[in-house]
Amino acid sequence: MSQRVEAIFVYGTLQRGEERARCWPRQPSQIEWCMIRGQLRDLGDYPALLAGEDLILGELWHIAEADLDATLAVLDEIEGYGQGDENLYVREIVACRTLAGEMRRAHTYRYAKPDEIVMSPIILPDAEGLCRWTRCRIGGS
Repeated sequence: MSQRVEAIFVYGTLQRGEERARCWPRQPSQIEWCMIRGQLRDLGDYPALLAGEDLILGELWHIAEADLDATLAVLDEIEGYGQGDENLYVREIVACRTLAGEMRRAHTYRYAKPDEIVMSPIILPDAEGLCRWTRCRIGGS
């Protein structure tokens, strides 16, 4: 029997200091910086995660098992997943690596229609080789 994934990787408006940081319905037991492979596109008000090989920096929110279903239900609504006929994002489980080098599995949201955003700007790696999206982060990283 596989172990239930109780962490959520976020890379956009749900991060601390961003616009939707207050939308989390339950508090995490821990938040840590984490990386996944992919490509980030800047859609203006929020980013889109696509398949790719860049290192994407985001936050790994550890959620208590008792709070996971309620948390995912709220995030699914925010991300436009499973709310009707058309998904804006799809929720999937990804492998991620903490800054300490530990491997984790987490839920994340990938953009559902990558062909529709091919002209959107790619968020390029910074001097540390990491792609990160910020819009209104307060208090630094």
